[in-house]
Amino acid sequence: MRRSVTVGACLVLSLVWIGAARAAEEKTGGVKSLEERVAQLEETMGRKVEGPGWFDRIGVSGLVEVEAGYGKVDFDDPAIEDEDSSDVDLATVELAVDAKIHAHVDGHVLFKYEDDDLFVDEGYIALDGGERCGGYVIAGKQYVPFGNFETHFVTDPNTLVLGETNEGAAVAGYRFFGEKLDLSAGAFNGDAQEAGDDDHINSFVAAVKANPFQGLDLGISYTSNLAAADSFDDADILPDPENLDALVAGWSAFVTLRFLERFKLVGEYVAALDDFEAGEIYTGDTRARKPSAWNTELGVALLENLELAVRYGGADDGADFLPETQCGAVVNWGFFDHTNLALEYLHDEFEDDYQQVDTVTAQLAVTF
Repeated sequence: MRRSVTVGACLVLSLVWIGAARAAEEKTGGVKSLEERVAQLEETMGRKVEGPGWFDRIGVSGLVEVEAGYGKVDFDDPAIEDEDSSDVDLATVELAVDAKIHAHVDGHVLFKYEDDDLFVDEGYIALDGGERCGGYVIAGKQYVPFGNFETHFVTDPNTLVLGETNEGAAVAGYRFFGEKLDLSAGAFNGDAQEAGDDDHINSFVAAVKANPFQGLDLGISYTSNLAAADSFDDADILPDPENLDALVAGWSAFVTLRFLERFKLVGEYVAALDDFEAGEIYTGDTRARKPSAWNTELGVALLENLELAVRYGGADDGADFLPETQCGAVVNWGFFDHTNLALEYLHDEFEDDYQQVDTVTAQLAVTF
């Protein structure tokens, strides 16, 4: 449960091997969205074997994040003392390996260090039908196709906090009209279960994504088990995940619009389709909850290497898990090739004026 916030200056060194063809298209700043994950997967699946050796089939990328900063929490209740904190730490390390096994078969593994833990964040096998068939299958540990979560910011949007789901899953899809329309569906065994259920595959996702013309992406997705999202792993948020009264479904819709060569508008909404019973989420809560979150951002390229973006988002029924209102701004400056400096400010206000949080984050990123 979020009682205090430590934020601040982030020093990020990203080591990403993706080839010269992609280098000119690299973006600065922001959280990796589902759209970017899919684009990276498509690039790997489309890459040809360069030679007979195993090393000609392998691509390696990496990421290192070092964070330092300061955050302040103001509580509405005068009996609770306000808090501030600062820290410097190694926040994230990622090492990804992508292998071209066959013309239609690819393997992907992403190792990650975060919160003093080292684990496999992604590991899957991807099959595709090539130029003649738009079908594909992805099997293994992956971010399931629910939500999009695109952002200009360093800090995750509320929509990602509520909906992002990383599980062992099988996902199948088909692309129509080139990549203008993408339909996908998948199944997995979510951590959240109904009381009395055995440990079986119990969760399903489905998504429709469209790119009707250049500069416009939009989509809608569904999950049968919103409580399977990663953020619900916190014991204070989901105190008894194996004994829910019923699985609560969720839905998401997003739109991304690029216009006038300089502007990018991002909008997304994620919500539960039914109520969680009182006490099922948020420890000690006495009322039923139907959480939802939304995020809107507008970015403008002031110069070729300088971007300014603003955010206005929030949540309903988020208690002190998600801010009721969130606003802020970020500047991304690519001052050297493959080198970006981001400076972000966010202001959060929580339900019933419980607390207000101000955070400042700086991020230095290098990619190659």
